Amino acid sequence: MNIFNVLSQGKSRLHEPSISAMLGYLLDTQHDHGLRDSFFRGFLNLINEKIQNAELNEILNSGFIKTSVTLEEAYNFENSRKDIDIEISILDKENNEIFRIIIENKIKASSGNKYQLSDYYLAITEDEETLNNLILVFLTPDSLNTTLNKEFENLVVKNGHEKVWIKWNGSDNNILELVREIIDKESKGMINPINEYMRHTLKAFIVHLNNTLESKTRERIEFGEDIGEIVDDVSIKMKNGEEYRIIRRNSTQIQIFFNDEKIVAKPILRKIIQENNFDIPLNGINTRTMGKKVIDALRV
Repeated sequence: MNIFNVLSQGKSRLHEPSISAMLGYLLDTQHDHGLRDSFFRGFLNLINEKIQNAELNEILNSGFIKTSVTLEEAYNFENSRKDIDIEISILDKENNEIFRIIIENKIKASSGNKYQLSDYYLAITEDEETLNNLILVFLTPDSLNTTLNKEFENLVVKNGHEKVWIKWNGSDNNILELVREIIDKESKGMINPINEYMRHTLKAFIVHLNNTLESKTRERIEFGEDIGEIVDDVSIKMKNGEEYRIIRRNSTQIQIFFNDEKIVAKPILRKIIQENNFDIPLNGINTRTMGKKVIDALRV
């Protein structure tokens, strides 16, 4: 039995926040997973291989690395709430923060948004103007999606801050490979023993993520292929608290996401029109025309 696959069935399927929660749990060196700082050290090495930061070298060469991890940490930017997927504080012996790592996690390449990463960074630095030793990690599947490239390229960081793109999977050093290395090192006695339940959980996590990250074909059958580049991207929160993301591509294709999953667009567009009393026909126009009109109305 794979507990991650079980929890992903039906309406309760796992989404990015759940995967972020599991990753955050592993990265918290004070948690009860039994890994102490071995997983976090591997993660820090992935980062440092790309940026060669002197202070990270010093941390990696020290004793036990103490971290504190928070999920969905809220910041404000231009009167809009920005929730950071994973925020890691590296602490000294007195529990003072000496380094901060921010992770923007995407498990679906289609959830790329060319300005999101930049907005999140601006929200953090606007809230804490004197923040030093900050690294922003862009964590995504290994994909040729051009929007992901644009999202990373659009992020411009200040002197003293760093940005790093790390992949969940692929040929490059990645997170799934790091989890495999932890299991392998434990079996060879290179790190402290892991209890059987944790070992089983790590293996299940690898299998589930492999299936999730490689499910592009199944998604296309159900929802249709992404056609063209994103030219419009707006979000709306409904009165019942549900949040939708509406995308228009240069092919005029309209897509709607709920909890980072593509859903059938037209019923949601009608719902938005009715709730906001937009002067847009509910019938007699196709989804692409209706979607364009809704996006325009939301931008007014």
